[in-house]
Amino acid sequence: MAKILVTGGLGFIGSHTVVALQKKGFEVIIIDNLSNSMLDVLDKITKITGIQPKFHNIDLRIKEDVKTFFEKNSIDGIIHFAASKAVGESVEKPLDYYENNVSSLVYLLQEMKLRKIEHFIFSSSCTVYGQADVLPITEKAPIKMAASPYGNTKQIGEEIIQESCKAYSLNAIALRYFNPIGAHESIQI
Repeated sequence: MAKILVTGGLGFIGSHTVVALQKKGFEVIIIDNLSNSMLDVLDKITKITGIQPKFHNIDLRIKEDVKTFFEKNSIDGIIHFAASKAVGESVEKPLDYYENNVSSLVYLLQEMKLRKIEHFIFSSSCTVYGQADVLPITEKAPIKMAASPYGNTKQIGEEIIQESCKAYSLNAIALRYFNPIGAHESIQI
């Protein structure tokens, strides 16, 4: 059974992903610093799936904590949802967004390289398309200058991942969401 690390696994998209992974038979480990989520989501995931995923309250901005986690846990792949995500707030606090969204990504990728973990899914954003020339936006739309620090962190993140894929043995996918909404059929999450 493959062991998947889901960062931000107690958030909206992360928790739904954890449920789907567990239902498919994956062993899931969650890292979340609870800055934009609540611990009771862990109990709700367990209620839905009958399996309590392992949980680590770690701030991915703390490089030593990231390193310690990987020293103690064997991982087959990572789905990285953990990020600050409010466009307006990113304009007010750009340095906080760069520190959180870019540094944490770099620390994860460094550990992946060191431990030869090859599979990575990145939670990007539709904000990488900037102000689109044509609607609806498709994956063929050009990436344009970001309109916010949040969007720029996602553009930078995608560039870091592309360069890492070229330099190391890394298979990665970037997911560019628009407005993810909805509830699990159980109404628990």
